[in-house]
Amino acid sequence: MKKITRAAVAGIAALAIGVGGTPALAQTTALTEEDATTLQFMREEERMAGELYQEFAEMYDGARPFSNITTSEQRHFDTVGQLLERYEVEDPSAGLAPGTYAFPEVQELYDGWLEQGSVSVEAAYQVGVDLETRDIADLQAAIDATGEESLDTAYGHLKAGSEKHLAAYRNAVDGNVGAGTGGSKGAGHGGGQGRGAGMGQGARGEGRGQGMSAGEVTGPRAQSGDCPVA
Repeated sequence: MKKITRAAVAGIAALAIGVGGTPALAQTTALTEEDATTLQFMREEERMAGELYQEFAEMYDGARPFSNITTSEQRHFDTVGQLLERYEVEDPSAGLAPGTYAFPEVQELYDGWLEQGSVSVEAAYQVGVDLETRDIADLQAAIDATGEESLDTAYGHLKAGSEKHLAAYRNAVDGNVGAGTGGSKGAGHGGGQGRGAGMGQGARGEGRGQGMSAGEVTGPRAQSGDCPVA
């Protein structure tokens, strides 16, 4: 898991353990430092994907598949958030504004992809392909590295969802996509409040969602790629 573990730069690894260095869990097995850091990285990577797709949805007048996949990315983000709570791992997204990330590697990806996708909607579709390809590789690396069953199962759900997203963006690159109507510019920027601790709590665009309690999943799973915590 080369890319993820290298991303554990100064200050990030410290987030992996509970406050004051106390053991991470009262009701379940404590995570290794590597598993905890990887989980934090996934939290930020899923937030980055959702915020980037939201930017493109607004930039291109609600163009699909950005406008629908944004909602699915919220569920991915919430899934990882439930795991952070379960294992009492510090949330790296808490308090951060949209487009600002705790991991420099995630920040660099966001900035580069935002610039690339701002050229045209076709370029943004290719960003979707590149992002989901990267996400799938990171999730597979996380699955291969962890010995924790709950993480393994949850990462598998996230990977399945990302594979659906990748197929949608590949179709869009090939010209097989319609135009959406929602998510146009100005549709409810909330200045980022709550986007760290729950991407979209009263913030940016419709349906960005209230955080789900552990195990709760909403929406038609077959169509949305919902990712429940195992």
